[in-house]
Formats: sequence, structure tokens, C-alpha cells
Amino acid sequence: MKVTEVDLSLIKPYWRNPRDNSKTIDALKESIRDYGFNVPLVIDKNNVIITGHSRYKALRLLGYTHAPCIIKDLDEEKAKKYRIADNKLSEMASWDSDLLEQELRSMSDLEDMAIYFPSISLDDFLQESGGKEITPVDSVEIHKQDEKLSSQFEGDSEEGIVEIPCPHCGEPIFLDKAELQDKLL
Repeated sequence: MKVTEVDLSLIKPYWRNPRDNSKTIDALKESIRDYGFNVPLVIDKNNVIITGHSRYKALRLLGYTHAPCIIKDLDEEKAKKYRIADNKLSEMASWDSDLLEQELRSMSDLEDMAIYFPSISLDDFLQESGGKEITPVDSVEIHKQDEKLSSQFEGDSEEGIVEIPCPHCGEPIFLDKAELQDKLL
């Protein structure tokens, strides 16, 4: 995959883009200001946007003159399908409220996150959820449980164990595949 800088004045939005992302533009501009521009536009060989209409608009409004792009040589039918599939995929995702709550509670300042949650007050969400924040102490406890589990399997084949990153600190933890599969089903 090759990323190429393309002059924004040469890029053309797809004239029949069925997705209205107008409500995301302000939040997207804020995200680009805070975290940088990290997801290239995908354009065809004629510089027509396949994916990234909102990112394109946000960049223009922020005064950018160029954007990183991936140029895909897709036929018209495939480009249409990819454009729709890319937008529909985000609609298929959902939030794990408990994990979202834990992530939000672990942040020292939520003020700049409010723009990403326009329909709810984050303070109200956290107050209503009333869940328990995972602290570094809990993370240590998770690792102690992991060590106990992995010592149980010492000498056994590694086939029954899967290594995954701890969702709280990123350190590797080892879980019994059967136990993990039960949790995922």
C-alpha cells in the first residue's frame, strides 16, 4: 500500500456519495487538531474520493493544502461497493458500555472528549452507570490471576493457552482457550 501526498484542489468528492457526514465534521476537525491526520483518503485514479469524504472536508476547512492518499485502481462498480461497505461497517460496530466507562473513568480530563458524545453528557453517563473504575491495583490482580492460570498449564502443551494483551496495561496475559471461547460466545 503506497501513500501519496495529493493536492486537495485536485481531489474531487464523489458526486453521488450517499452518506451524509455533516454532523461529524466539527468533531473530526477537533480530532485532527488534537491527534493529527492519521487515516489517508482513498481515491481512484481520477482523484475521485472513494472513502474519506468527511476527512477531505475537515482538511479543507482546517486550511490544509495536501492530504495523504491511497490511490486505488478499482472499476466503477467495485469503487461504489467499497464506498458503501466502508460507511456501513462503522454502523455495525457497537460500544461495550462497561469498557467505555472504564476508559472514560481512567482519564484525568473529559472536557475535550465531550465533542465525540454530542447526544449525552459524559458526567451523566458516568453517574448513571455507577460502575467500578479499573485501577492499577485491579490490573495487578488480573496479572496475578493470569500467573495462576499459566502455572496450571505448565508442562501441558501450549495449544490450550492463548496469549493476549491485557486490555488495561497492554502486558501479555495467558488464558485457557476454552475459557476464552466461553466468554466470547
